[in-house]
Amino acid sequence: MSKFDGVLIFLLGIPVTLMAWITLSEEEGYYMSDALNEGFPMGIAFIGLIGAMGLTLLMIGLFIIHIHRND
Repeated sequence: MSKFDGVLIFLLGIPVTLMAWITLSEEEGYYMSDALNEGFPMGIAFIGLIGAMGLTLLMIGLFIIHIHRND
């Protein structure tokens, strides 16, 4: 992997993280509705999982950029 791959992975993580953040802040949306979150909050857990994947992409991208910083 090159530094360019790290930049692309980092840039892919930004919209994924923002999508999860915006979805969690929308209190009238489907994933925050009572129908989906009755019993166990499955909608909140699903969006949290998507957000964690986005943060993982961001961190992996930064790690690859850091490894190849002098290339």
